[in-house]
Amino acid sequence: MAFNQPPKWSPEPYQEILIDQLRTPMLWPYPKPSPTYPTAPIEEVRAKFFNQKYAQKALNASDRLTMDELELVRRHLLDLFYETAALGLRFQPPFSHGWSRTQLMPTPAGVSLRTYELDVWNKQTAVYFIGDSRYAGHDTGYTDRRLGAYIYREWHRVHDGRPNLQRYNFFAKALQVTKSSELFDVAAVIDIHRRLCNSMSAKLNEEVIFRYLFRAGEVESTYFPQADIAKTWREHGFTMGHLFRAVLLVADENVVPETCIAQAEELSDDSTLQEMAAWLERLMPECRVLMVRTGDDAHLSRPVSFANLVDPLNSDQGDGSGQVDMVRVTVPVAVRFLHELQVQEEAAYLDLRRVADRMTEDRERACREWVDSVMRHAEDVGMDGNWYTWIAVRRMWAARDGETFSDGQGDETRLFPLYSWTSIW
Repeated sequence: MAFNQPPKWSPEPYQEILIDQLRTPMLWPYPKPSPTYPTAPIEEVRAKFFNQKYAQKALNASDRLTMDELELVRRHLLDLFYETAALGLRFQPPFSHGWSRTQLMPTPAGVSLRTYELDVWNKQTAVYFIGDSRYAGHDTGYTDRRLGAYIYREWHRVHDGRPNLQRYNFFAKALQVTKSSELFDVAAVIDIHRRLCNSMSAKLNEEVIFRYLFRAGEVESTYFPQADIAKTWREHGFTMGHLFRAVLLVADENVVPETCIAQAEELSDDSTLQEMAAWLERLMPECRVLMVRTGDDAHLSRPVSFANLVDPLNSDQGDGSGQVDMVRVTVPVAVRFLHELQVQEEAAYLDLRRVADRMTEDRERACREWVDSVMRHAEDVGMDGNWYTWIAVRRMWAARDGETFSDGQGDETRLFPLYSWTSIW
């Protein structure tokens, strides 16, 4: 027997990604078909949240819906499918706490920790919040989380309320740079971002194993990363967004302009939630972020250009050479610019288009299956015996009369969770 032989080399164990039920909505936020569904709202809920003209109106057994009416109900159920997903995601820590420097917003170095690793994938860009969150701008009513909520809303708007949300997909990852705003340097943030991107690129081909801490039968391979199989991050459906290297956003002390039309003095401790929401509707469109070209765009079909965004009357934008490396814009302008840039890139690169199409097909198929399941249940218990069909029928009635059904929504053509500023953020 040979002694003192060197031990055989063995590879490092695969990184395990442990997923409990609280984290599954970030992987697949959409409602799933079920053999049963909640019953219609109780009287107290009906009186509080819904238009009473329709909430108190019963669908009698003799009032059979026509085929056209049933089709309208299905359309409202489609909306409810996406509204349910959008509202549910807002309760998840990456959104409810991850957009606050005083809570869970990480630093760029912090995203290497397993707590945040999943949430950095599948983002179009990053928003860097500079300095202490308690700077003077907050006395206007602006907060990090309200900016995050506004971005969430505008991102849904450019996707007509139906973006692909699975596998942590979102417009941006919020990150904080702890140096004071007085020491803020765009070049330094670009360097930080480049190092983060390089770190992510190095991980893309690392193999990981997803472990689900609940019954294996509840994990549908179509919707979730495959369980107990070693695959690379990319093979599991996680990648660095195509635009992530090329453009970043900065939220500094100038997010709220000095000339903002919404002043904090307009509110008081006695202001109602509705008054606060209406006031925020005036404040948030005034907010501006710095959109920055990193120069790392050789992988794009063409270089990033902000030329069409430059105000010729603003001497702070551009250097006279025709090349603009950063521009201060409103949130809707930034979101739409990057959305249109992504569409342009998907048209140029077939692989990008295929990935987006596959996610859209999964989402739309899941939506149809859920609506079919809800309608089957309603056939057994009646349209007024199922929570979702009870709401859908009354939305149909209200829309036919040119009204809305859910008082809190105001306008049901705009998804409720995206336009509410209360309770969560």
